[in-house]
Amino acid sequence: MSDLEQDGLIRMSPVTLLKARLPDCERINPELLKLFRAYREAHPGTAVGSYVSPDNFSGDIENPALDALKTFIMDSVYDIARHLNHDSWRRFGIKDIRIDVTGLWFQICNDSAFHETHVHGNCSWSGVYYVQSGNASRHNGDRLPNGMLNGVTRFYGPDLEHSAGGHGDWGNVYLHDHHATSYPQDGTLVVFPAHLKHMAFPYRGEADRVIVSFHAQVNGTKSIEYNYGFD
Repeated sequence: MSDLEQDGLIRMSPVTLLKARLPDCERINPELLKLFRAYREAHPGTAVGSYVSPDNFSGDIENPALDALKTFIMDSVYDIARHLNHDSWRRFGIKDIRIDVTGLWFQICNDSAFHETHVHGNCSWSGVYYVQSGNASRHNGDRLPNGMLNGVTRFYGPDLEHSAGGHGDWGNVYLHDHHATSYPQDGTLVVFPAHLKHMAFPYRGEADRVIVSFHAQVNGTKSIEYNYGFD
């Protein structure tokens, strides 16, 4: 907690994301693609240009590639949660931290399919893993004919609301830097706070864009207790 009686700059509630690359993804990703396509064939959907599996599709599936990805996801969530909460865990004596992946699903999209701005509920962390980025835009790379970035993931910080109808001058121009763009790269995982607004841009390409998304809770030896007093 910031102490306003101390001199100096005070920064409150920054937004932190984690980007990591799955080791051996060159071997694992083709196995994931094979699994996902087989699942789609066995459980066809009705949407045009986009296929989204149930978030519990992996419940009874035994697959080494999927297990490797799950382990990587849990390790990555633990890393960012520990980085941000280490002092609190120590202060409250929290031990035996457990990462519970409460939902995990894959998406295969093309033909300008997109996902509008949303957040994820009932979890503290979410993420996107790029199995196959296809023709999605890279930094300063190709765009769609209308000039829009192709198939990127965009995150919107809490200062987004301040830019709509609010006063703007050179004193608060820093509030205008309210979004970050994730350019898909095969084998890359981005972990982000579940409450963070984000969207997937429309995607078109010769190859499908294939991603895995998840929900994760971080639990410990006791449940968190909120203090509604005056401390």
